[in-house]
Amino acid sequence: MSAVADVRARAPWPIFHPGRAAPDSLRRWAILLIALILVGRLVLAAAVPLVPDEAYYALWGANLSAGYLDHPPMIAFFIRLGEIMAGQGEFGVRLVCVLATIPATIFIWLATDLLIVDRRAAPLAATLFNVTLVGFIGMTLATPDAPLTLFSAAMAYFAARLTVDDRPRWWLAMGVATGLAMQSKYSGALFAAGFAGAVLAIPSLRRQLLRPWPWLALLIAILVFAPNLVWNQEHGWATFAKQGSRVTSNWSFAPHYLMELVAAQFGLATPLIFGFGIWGLTTPARSVYRPGPARAVLLWMLLVPCAYFTFHALRGRVEGNWPAFLFPSFSIAAAAGMLCAMASSKAGIRRLPGLAVPVALVFILLAGIQSALAPIRILGPRDPIIRMTRGWQGFARDADALRRSIGAGYILTDDYQLNAKLIRALPAVPVAQYNEPQRYVAIGRPSDDRLAGVGLLLTGEDPAHIRQHFGTAEAVGEVTRRFHGIDIATLHAFRVASPISAANQP
Repeated sequence: MSAVADVRARAPWPIFHPGRAAPDSLRRWAILLIALILVGRLVLAAAVPLVPDEAYYALWGANLSAGYLDHPPMIAFFIRLGEIMAGQGEFGVRLVCVLATIPATIFIWLATDLLIVDRRAAPLAATLFNVTLVGFIGMTLATPDAPLTLFSAAMAYFAARLTVDDRPRWWLAMGVATGLAMQSKYSGALFAAGFAGAVLAIPSLRRQLLRPWPWLALLIAILVFAPNLVWNQEHGWATFAKQGSRVTSNWSFAPHYLMELVAAQFGLATPLIFGFGIWGLTTPARSVYRPGPARAVLLWMLLVPCAYFTFHALRGRVEGNWPAFLFPSFSIAAAAGMLCAMASSKAGIRRLPGLAVPVALVFILLAGIQSALAPIRILGPRDPIIRMTRGWQGFARDADALRRSIGAGYILTDDYQLNAKLIRALPAVPVAQYNEPQRYVAIGRPSDDRLAGVGLLLTGEDPAHIRQHFGTAEAVGEVTRRFHGIDIATLHAFRVASPISAANQP
């Protein structure tokens, strides 16, 4: 055994000393750490109350459809499958999203092996994805980002496979993965556009356009996505109109949103992984990738969506989770950046790869503890974890007590998140959102006869505004959502006597 191999074989905790680790040892430790992180996700899935959007998507899971106002339907099917497996509690709602990290991690591992020469890269990339906040928290929550991230990882693998193997099955698999990504969230089209750019720009892939398989892959993607297209055609292109409004509205120049987006990704990736990911995309990292189109494919699939998000962020807010589907591919780039750092002539830089995973573990450990226990309350309602997950049961009890005290038979809301949380907390009480009826075309809501007579309206709107929509609206107090003495949100309460069908829709 050579001296270098001996040092690598004896490296303690190889995942924390990747520069001195043998590939086989690094692989074993990566699998162990990824498995432990999976257990952590399962614990969080059971322990943390659903955030409002999850409660809303759980309504989708109870009312399966080919489409909904906000997004395509894949998350609804994930939730329904999880509830079949584990019941309708938090764990069941999130289970399939958590388990989706297993195939996503495998796709990242296999894609990295195809794109990067060094055998240490694959376990590194798989580990890096799992220790980001997107990989840990994002793949625990039951939102459309989870299935999209899974299928974008699959797309990255099939794209990588096509750089070395142009057999028809890989093109067809790419078509299926693309269609499933589009059925998860329309952002999948950005990733598909990146791959299309790679096909057009890289000669070896462009020549494949003379064969039928890329075109058949495109047809398969359209066919997989077709049920949502048909649903939209039957419902006035509702989802396309809602999502498209983000592109066409608010053209004012607002570059501060770009800095906000970069800062969000810096935190969600964790600082060192973010830095290594950027490094892995630069020209000095070229030698790490396999000869041929490997690096170019990865660049195209990352940079095309990033270009869109940059454009959008120059005129409006891009939510931090929107680029989440890029993290599988970005983790591959981060592994390439780490390999570059390991080969640096500067000792300080060579030490940085050993810090990336420990620093990220601190981030996800703190996020996990705060999510499960919320021991840190200094930010009060400004803490997004407290704001989204805490105080809902007590709020629902107080709202129901007020409902009964005024003789109301139902509860009305003006916010889909509040509506979803109350439906979940008060299954025996008719609850409906009086505005935005388009949200409930596929979900359904209580019938008009259950919403007749006296009702309780909960709203954050100004009382004068409410009286424009309800002829009889008597203020009956306020209901406050609290958590350990923290007032999170206070809503006005009104006694209304108009049936929901008679209310003017804003």
